[in-house]
Amino acid sequence: MDQREFRNTLGTFATGVTIITGKGENGENIGLTANAFSSLSLDPPLVLVCIDKNSYSVPAFQPGRPFVVNILSEEQESDCWTFAKKGTDKFANAQYELSEDGVPMLKENLSTLVCDVHEVLEGGDHWIVTGLVKAISRKEEKQPLLFYKGKICSISIPAVNNQ
Repeated sequence: MDQREFRNTLGTFATGVTIITGKGENGENIGLTANAFSSLSLDPPLVLVCIDKNSYSVPAFQPGRPFVVNILSEEQESDCWTFAKKGTDKFANAQYELSEDGVPMLKENLSTLVCDVHEVLEGGDHWIVTGLVKAISRKEEKQPLLFYKGKICSISIPAVNNQ
């Protein structure tokens, strides 16, 4: 199968955009842009994210280690691209605060999930990291940032009251 055609076909599935943050082996802040993210289980509350095996961040995602899923709002397009690059100080211009575990949480998120790594599974050229969700927050007034056919886009959705 042609890899480019496979990638283009997968690109027709519109996804949200996340930045996954954690702490490196030496305590440094790490972060990467990921759209391979999904809910996994309600009981227990689990999510999953797929991380390229060649990513410098892989050592930060070991069982029991804390991480944060920052689900991006449309105001965070520049963060999306910054955290997708290699070899730059990704946090230099980012607005963030620290979780109780000391993990960066971006401030303008649509939603935030604070997690501990539950399991790490092999998945081809990626690691499938499952996270046990410990805390959540969301901002109903914000709009999502989306990834579709290799481009960033957004949509306006009326605010919904989910009580």
